[in-house]
Amino acid sequence: MSPEAQELLDFEVRWYPLGGGPSQQIHEQFGMSDRDYFVKINDLLDTEPPETLSPVAVDKMRSVVRRRLWLAK
Repeated sequence: MSPEAQELLDFEVRWYPLGGGPSQQIHEQFGMSDRDYFVKINDLLDTEPPETLSPVAVDKMRSVVRRRLWLAK
C-alpha cells in the first residue's frame, strides 16, 4: 500500500465512527473534495481494506462512505 493510501485510510479509520471526516479537514489535509476523497476510500476498501479492522467494522466504514458519496452529489 502506498503511503498516500495508508494516510487516507488512517484518517478515515479515525473518523468513520463519527460519520466520516469533516469536509474542511479533508480538503485541508488531502486537497480534494468530499466526493473525490470518498471515491478513493471506497476503492481502497475494495482493494486493500484496513487489516486492523474487523469485517464488521469495514462494513460500517463502507456504509459511511456510501452515505457521504450520496450526500456529495
